[in-house]
Amino acid sequence: MSDPFVIVQEDVTASFDQAKTLLVSWRKLSGKRRSPQEENEYQFMTDEIYSTANSINTDLDELQETIDVAREAPEDYGLSLAQISERQSFVDTGRKALEEMRRALAQPVSKAKAKVKAGGGATDERRNQNEHHTVEFNHHQVQQQVLMEQQDEHLDAMLDTVRNLHGIAGTMNTELDDQAILLDDMDDLVDRTQSKLTAARNTVNKFLRDQNNSSLRVILILFVVILVLIVLIIFT
Repeated sequence: MSDPFVIVQEDVTASFDQAKTLLVSWRKLSGKRRSPQEENEYQFMTDEIYSTANSINTDLDELQETIDVAREAPEDYGLSLAQISERQSFVDTGRKALEEMRRALAQPVSKAKAKVKAGGGATDERRNQNEHHTVEFNHHQVQQQVLMEQQDEHLDAMLDTVRNLHGIAGTMNTELDDQAILLDDMDDLVDRTQSKLTAARNTVNKFLRDQNNSSLRVILILFVVILVLIVLIIFT
């Protein structure tokens, strides 16, 4: 099964390669006076680079989230601390490269302002577009940062809940073990009581049988005595 981190990592690397290729052509056009056709190409590449940068930024946020989760329990994901550190290094390097790209895109804005002051030919429209892209990119980064902080808070709350449930489950397991011991003791007590009742019932039955035999003997003796007395009376 493929590692999701590696898949996104490959996408980020490919996006960086694409952005760097566009940035080379973009810099060539940004450093000279452009024809209308070149101006259209320049604006298209500017939009494409910003779009790619935003996509990379989102992917890096997702990678950072997986790293934060794996750092809590690396054994659950089959990762060593060295592997987690290597992944963190990739994300940090990507963010630095993204920041350098952002600064490179913002440089023509500063140059355009300088040319306007010196009487250069940079247009207000182009300057406004570049400033708009820069502000939009920064705003997107702030939103992503806020979203990451909220996700971290949710993950921390979920982790606390899981820990509490684990503690409750442990307490319940201990309680069930104690109850099982009590039930075993009760079973032994019932068995012993049953044995004693059986022995007592056998003793009572034996006593009754002995009593019955003694009563019969007394009755027979009295009968014989009465019979002898009757015979004596008749014949005397």
